[in-house]
Amino acid sequence: MFSKVKAAFTLMRWFHELVVMIPFIALYLSTYYFGESNIQTPLSGILLLCFTVQLLIAAGCVLNDIRDRDIDAVNKPNTRIIGRIYSLKESYLLFVLLMILVLVSSITLTYFYFPDWWWISISIVFFSFVYNLWLKRTPLFGNLLMAAMTACIALVIKQYLAADLHALNSEKLKLLFDLFALISFAIIVPRELSLDISDLQGDLSDGCYTLPAKIGEQKSKWVVVFLLFTFVISGLFIQYFYPNQRITFGVGTLLLIIYCIWLFRCKERIDYIRAGRFLWAIMIVMFLLATYFTFV
Repeated sequence: MFSKVKAAFTLMRWFHELVVMIPFIALYLSTYYFGESNIQTPLSGILLLCFTVQLLIAAGCVLNDIRDRDIDAVNKPNTRIIGRIYSLKESYLLFVLLMILVLVSSITLTYFYFPDWWWISISIVFFSFVYNLWLKRTPLFGNLLMAAMTACIALVIKQYLAADLHALNSEKLKLLFDLFALISFAIIVPRELSLDISDLQGDLSDGCYTLPAKIGEQKSKWVVVFLLFTFVISGLFIQYFYPNQRITFGVGTLLLIIYCIWLFRCKERIDYIRAGRFLWAIMIVMFLLATYFTFV
């Protein structure tokens, strides 16, 4: 029983769920701080929004593993969940259960707190299916969509807190929301692409023509470097107009250089996975630094 529960959390990417909580906590507390404890948007609403987003991510991850079960049988035969711990039928049942919870939570959120959520949630579900059923198997488009959906988390929070942000009229605070979206997008695209490199053999066996399958491992690494380089350049412009974020992007640039060196030394799948975890750490560090230097 314990192994089943543990496997369910693995399927739902428990670490990703924890990372996703950071924008909700940091952005809400930042708005609360600037509002001198008088913001009108209820905390219960942001908590329900966070919970609903977590459910959507969990459902998307389960669907992703269902769709990739043949690829995982090649790439990670000894650690895959579906086909080893959970049967395909059990996995579908878990997905359906999560979607029922999403529906109930979304109706409550839309009715009591966030009227715009109904069309946002429908869009998320639609693009999640588009990603898993089609774009995931195309060069780069799936990576871009996944990154865009991740970046939208900060923008959805911004929309939920729109009335308070308008009343506060703080450029530094508004920038913080946009920085969370930019950092998420800029980190997730190369991370997903580097994972595609690590999954190359399994993707080819299932007819998945990702960018590494099209141009090869080494050229794909250079694409990752180019994407991160454009992020660093955009950071220079942000630092020029917002000097308080210089340390955020300075530290981020240094860590990204280390990552690029690490990436070119990756040979085995486990090397890419560890490098990907380092990218997660870079994103978290930049989130925290951006939040801190918004107040100084």
